[in-house]
Amino acid sequence: MHIVVCMKQVPQQNSVKINPDLSIDAGGIEQIMSLFDEYAVEEAISWNEQLGGKVTVLSIGPEEWKDQMRRALAMGATDALLVCDPAFDNLDAIGAARVAAAAITKLADVDLVICGRNSTDDETGAFGPALARALRWPQLTYVGKVNQLDGSRLVAERHLESQIETVATRLPAVLTVVKGINEPRYPSLLRIRKVARAEVPTLTAADLGFGAAPITPAAQVVGRVPPPPRPQSELIEGPDAAGKVRQLVEKLREAQVI
Repeated sequence: MHIVVCMKQVPQQNSVKINPDLSIDAGGIEQIMSLFDEYAVEEAISWNEQLGGKVTVLSIGPEEWKDQMRRALAMGATDALLVCDPAFDNLDAIGAARVAAAAITKLADVDLVICGRNSTDDETGAFGPALARALRWPQLTYVGKVNQLDGSRLVAERHLESQIETVATRLPAVLTVVKGINEPRYPSLLRIRKVARAEVPTLTAADLGFGAAPITPAAQVVGRVPPPPRPQSELIEGPDAAGKVRQLVEKLREAQVI
């Protein structure tokens, strides 16, 4: 079985700067694998260990993203593929889905695509469903458990806000997974060293049948501001817990919370 995991690299912190053109400046901030993508990588590796085959990590971004792709290889992914081209510098979720679909189609033998529920930078949650539409494959979103997976069928639980749905679909399909689906492994130092210089193949826009002109986003960002700073907290001190509770109650009454 061939499982593809779509992975995105994101800033570790939210303290980014906003440029005059409304783009994000994450300079000086460590880049990491998006949180939900870690769960996607782990789920793919776990099933690959049971079923055999290969796990390909797919990313769309600059050369620097290869560092996090190698981390996925250290976790246990077997292959990696980076799509890198100036034409793809300003993709929105819909554009990224189109490009990823073209790359997956070029791979030709993919049985399952696993994505994180959403990336932890733009938080749209639109990439997975858009990718399924571009591929014309079934999609299962908010997957918290995969009960069955074989060469032609998948049964999974969708963990929704107020209920859990058990659903089945034929393969190939696209899944988006949530945080509780597994516990991502830490790559061993030996594997980290082993893949440190691993070659990550790269595809360009021309390789995927796109022109040199940038893809126009379906939605335009017309405003972007950083979140307001958190209000200053107050530490309540006292000789014992009962005294602290009394002070807290008084302050809540003053603020007309209670």
